[in-house]
Amino acid sequence: MQLSYGQWITALCLWREARGTSLGAIRAIWHVIANRIASSHFPNDAVSVILQPKQFSSFNPSDPNASKLPNPASVPDWNAFQSCLTIVDSPGDDPTGGATHYESCDAAGIPRPKWADPAKITAEIGPFRFYKNV
Repeated sequence: MQLSYGQWITALCLWREARGTSLGAIRAIWHVIANRIASSHFPNDAVSVILQPKQFSSFNPSDPNASKLPNPASVPDWNAFQSCLTIVDSPGDDPTGGATHYESCDAAGIPRPKWADPAKITAEIGPFRFYKNV
């Protein structure tokens, strides 16, 4: 299968952001990207949305996930990445209620982001809390 740059970056983002979680959580993060694309407040393509500075932590240079790539020699790693590719191609319905942001509920010791208004929570899926902020 020949991947486009957009498919690769999107699947890599999903893999980095939600590695080790459920397919439902991965699908939900894909929908955050899609909801941003549909919003006039964000760029109109996946790569531009994902690579905006300080939007997806796994692409921030200081994040430990920023240097991680899926390893074909690691069966669980590679299978997880393949699942992300499947979701990029067939995301299904949006389980987030139109969310444009999310945070990890498991981020012990990390303060909630300033934009994380509890009144705007649309869903909790796996270790993530989703928000509709625009």
